[in-house]
Amino acid sequence: MRFVYIALMIVLFGLNAQAEDAEPFGRATVPAPQNLYGANWREILNDWTVERGTLDRCRAERESCPSRSVLQFQTMIDEARGQMGRARLGYINRAINLAIRPLHYLANYKGPAIWQTPLATLANGAGDCTDYAIAKYFALGEIGIPANDRRLVVVKVKLLGEKHAVVAVREDQHWLILDNRNMAIVDAADVTQYVPLLEFDHVSVREFLKPAVAKATRAAGAS
Repeated sequence: MRFVYIALMIVLFGLNAQAEDAEPFGRATVPAPQNLYGANWREILNDWTVERGTLDRCRAERESCPSRSVLQFQTMIDEARGQMGRARLGYINRAINLAIRPLHYLANYKGPAIWQTPLATLANGAGDCTDYAIAKYFALGEIGIPANDRRLVVVKVKLLGEKHAVVAVREDQHWLILDNRNMAIVDAADVTQYVPLLEFDHVSVREFLKPAVAKATRAAGAS
């Protein structure tokens, strides 16, 4: 049965697999358009388009901006832009970790969670791990990180068996992890407590292949 499963994965996913060295945690990915969280992510992308317009207007007329959360987010962006290299990533990670009070929601929820946009999370002052990750994902875009170099990643915590959300960002060909459970950024290659499940970027939702399937897919592609 295991052989049949692997063979099916090769047929279904082989041509669409994203290479391991191009993805966080060194694992290949395949499209997952029907995933339960896909609707959440599409809604967030659409809502961010509206929020970004508000951000741009307040940037142009800061003194008349009526929103505290917009000003708070803009201040984070401006201060991070004054940093260089990994320091700017570390600033975003720490600033958002400190700005949001943690609510443990995704770990206990069995279906698709309700995700908040960055400005909504800052206005509420609280959020779960996905809300931290969403805020960081878009903040990284505002400081100039290209869309292809950042991901929101849902992982499984090995010891607890619960789901958790982090952000992966590529800097100098290395994937780094921004986590609301850690003030320091770390290399994804050194993160052993998480099993990556899903990743979200500016265009799609993708699923991480299990090592056995990824190995078989590579072998099929090389033959």
